[in-house]
Amino acid sequence: MTGKSGVRVCACIGLLLFSSVASAADTLEQRVGRLEHKLESQALVDMVLRLDMLEQELQQLRGQMEVQTHSINGLRQRQRDLYLDIDRRLSRLEREAGASAPIATPPPASASSSPVAPAPVAPAPVTAKSPPAQVADAPAVPVDPEEAKKERAAYQLAFDQLRGLHYEQAITAFSAFLKEYPDGRYAAIAQYWIGEANYAQRNFKQAVVDYQTLLQRYPQSSKLAEAMLKIGYSQYELGDKAEARKVLTDLAHRYPDTTEAGQANAFLQKLRGEGN
Repeated sequence: MTGKSGVRVCACIGLLLFSSVASAADTLEQRVGRLEHKLESQALVDMVLRLDMLEQELQQLRGQMEVQTHSINGLRQRQRDLYLDIDRRLSRLEREAGASAPIATPPPASASSSPVAPAPVAPAPVTAKSPPAQVADAPAVPVDPEEAKKERAAYQLAFDQLRGLHYEQAITAFSAFLKEYPDGRYAAIAQYWIGEANYAQRNFKQAVVDYQTLLQRYPQSSKLAEAMLKIGYSQYELGDKAEARKVLTDLAHRYPDTTEAGQANAFLQKLRGEGN
């Protein structure tokens, strides 16, 4: 009896220990499972929060893009309106000049004579009360009506490209126009538009060359102040602030009563604020 009782006691103790171990294992597994569930839940919460933040940022970016797109479209429309307004004024001035200027034939040049280029003359400052400049910024010379018509058509072809914001095509067309009519009625303004087309594309280095060509080749153009202003802006964009300050200061002194002079002075003040 004693041997059998000992065996039973040992068996009971073994069963109790096994149950305890199994129960402890189950408890540990349950705790690990609950912990994993909490971690998974927290990860899901974090993921949802991140998605919400990303969605908000995306909405903000979309709003900013819409604002920028609206601003760009507005600038493009104003640029088109500006070109159209300038073209209308040029056309009107051309008609007025054509109606008032008689057509004549130049006298024959003698064999010993040679053309002499006029000395560069600084144009008078343009003020708000000044009359509008002539269309081509060129000296009045007798023009054949058919040739004038062809010149106008060639200029209009180039200007249409510019008005459509096709800058490279406009540059090509205006360059071809200047080769055909280097001293024509629209030569100076064509050179100016080449500079503007490069400036609009942020080709500042080439724009400076184009505007300087206008200053040197067409010293009586009414666009000199505007060209100098854009040269100053371009030099600033190219990082040459000293040259920008020099050009803008010269502009303010040469054309003190113009809108461009006011813009130049404002930009010079900005340069001083930057310590330049």
